[in-house]
Amino acid sequence: MTGNLTFAYWGGSDGEEAGFAYAKKKFESENPGATVTLKAVPYASFFSSIDRGIQAGNAPDIFRVDYTTIGKYSKNGVLLDVSPYFSTDEIDAFLPAMWGAIQYDGVPYGVPHQTDTTCIVYSKSAFETAGITSVPTTLKDAWTWDEFSEVAAKLRSSLASNKFPFAYDWTLAGAYRWNSWLYQAGGTLLTSDLSASALPSDAATKALDYTKSFFTKKWVPATNTIKTSTYSDNFFLDQTVAMSFVGDFLVPELAAAKTGYQGGDWGATFLPQDAGTGADLGGNAIVALKDTKDPELAAAFLKTLVSEDCMKYFCEQAVELPTLQRLASEKLKYAYRPDVVAVCAEQATTISDTIVAETTVGGFADINTALQNQLELAFHGQSTESTLSALSTQINKALSS
Repeated sequence: MTGNLTFAYWGGSDGEEAGFAYAKKKFESENPGATVTLKAVPYASFFSSIDRGIQAGNAPDIFRVDYTTIGKYSKNGVLLDVSPYFSTDEIDAFLPAMWGAIQYDGVPYGVPHQTDTTCIVYSKSAFETAGITSVPTTLKDAWTWDEFSEVAAKLRSSLASNKFPFAYDWTLAGAYRWNSWLYQAGGTLLTSDLSASALPSDAATKALDYTKSFFTKKWVPATNTIKTSTYSDNFFLDQTVAMSFVGDFLVPELAAAKTGYQGGDWGATFLPQDAGTGADLGGNAIVALKDTKDPELAAAFLKTLVSEDCMKYFCEQAVELPTLQRLASEKLKYAYRPDVVAVCAEQATTISDTIVAETTVGGFADINTALQNQLELAFHGQSTESTLSALSTQINKALSS
């Protein structure tokens, strides 16, 4: 195969950069005459630049897209249907839920490149000072909400007034991670056919009341709201909090010898559970434009990106989770803290088909914006009833538009 492709992605960690460069080198060596131009764009302006490019007819052939945004593009019919390029055996090599994450109306658009999810990291010395002697080491033993509350209360009692038990990773585009509490409470965001909001509900009321209490009980910093300028990992890095909810992709940052966490030994454990379990579907797909000048070449590069060799290297260097079944069951040689990544990998098993389906529905980008706006208001005093009512109205609008 010969020809030229442009691949756009938002600038990530050094590990991600190395992973993309590795795939480019492999693809070009296996396809003499083919060239892939890598184009890194800041995340803040990434999708606006993609949208402008699509409208102007000069968008990149291939681009990265998070699972919470892919539905926007597949719904609007601008992505390449990759079904002609993948055999049944190749499709079956992926984790079923992850292959489902790139489908819209049963049609696959792009490839599930990697995934990530949230775990809890914590300061061992802060826990020792607070008298917390037992931390779950298996998913089945994860704290219940009541047990998590006890841990938070012990930390609150032992910490200085300007320090806090934890921070949560729901900042800005991560607003949808609040849904983990909803799933843990036994609820869902949407009806089973994904056509309408499932709010208000008893589970949603319980989840929102519980998360609002984080602020009234001073378990989280007052600035750990949705539209803050400080992310959960930064609260942990500057030792404002004793534990934090973070994605596995942040492990390299936390583990860096000179710039990482300087508060002593730190460990990781699982998300709390209530009536059920639940976690956030993080990570990204790689998609090609339907109007790319060479769809076969684009599809071939997509297949290289998710080849076992390239996915293994990318995930090990970037400290993220693979989407191929064989790699998911293999012990990868992660560049940083494989013990922490193992917690995230086990936590990822709680990402149900329902969570995947709701997170990748066509209007989810607008739903996430609604979550940003309404949760911010809720954490600043808006009633639970008003919040869930407004969310329901805005979710239904997003699904029908």
